Amino acid sequence: MGKYFKYAIGEIVLVMIGILLALQVNNWNNKRLEVNKEQAILKNLHSDFNENIAEYNRIYESSTDSYKSSIRLLEIIKGDSKVNPSEIDVLLNSIINGFYSLDLNAASIDEIKSSGSMNIIKDAQLRKQISKWAFMVADTEDDIEIYYDYLFKYLIPSLTNKSILRNMAIPQRLKGVGNLSQITRSNFTIDYNKTLRTLEFENQVYNHALNLAFVLQAYENVETYLHHTLKMINANIND
Repeated sequence: MGKYFKYAIGEIVLVMIGILLALQVNNWNNKRLEVNKEQAILKNLHSDFNENIAEYNRIYESSTDSYKSSIRLLEIIKGDSKVNPSEIDVLLNSIINGFYSLDLNAASIDEIKSSGSMNIIKDAQLRKQISKWAFMVADTEDDIEIYYDYLFKYLIPSLTNKSILRNMAIPQRLKGVGNLSQITRSNFTIDYNKTLRTLEFENQVYNHALNLAFVLQAYENVETYLHHTLKMINANIND
């Protein structure tokens, strides 16, 4: 009887050990899968943030030049020297066509939100940093919307009797699209010394420049955010 009892106890112990080992292996596998999923998320974020930094670098210089052109035009309006029509054509082209909106890739962050995977990222500070994305994008988009709204509702319409828009160059982004015919220069002439130097137009150009300054500030805030977040992402990626 005692022999069979010891045997039964031994069997139970072996079964319990087997169960504990199975649970441990299962936990280890789950942890490994979670780590792999976290690394996949981090690598996707790394790719998207690098792409967004490249997008910033692509559009920032031209957008800054557009602001500088607005400032130059303000100085021309303020001055009393003879206006160079060719310079006005170049400045207006830069002001109207030189600005680019910042198109950010949010694919990886959208995936994190839609799948509820945020807590898979172990670094609490990184999770907090990623959660700021929506605010950064919304703030920038608000400034861009204000900029475009003023540009198309006020500044461009104000130019219809102050400049010859036809003489501006075709926007660089449209060159090479299909088989667009080149637009010839206008036969009309205009005296920029009279049409541009008005208080109303000076105020319009100033408001436009101010709106653009707010956008550029938002762009710089986004750039700082992108670089800081990317640094945190890299710190969590296993080599």
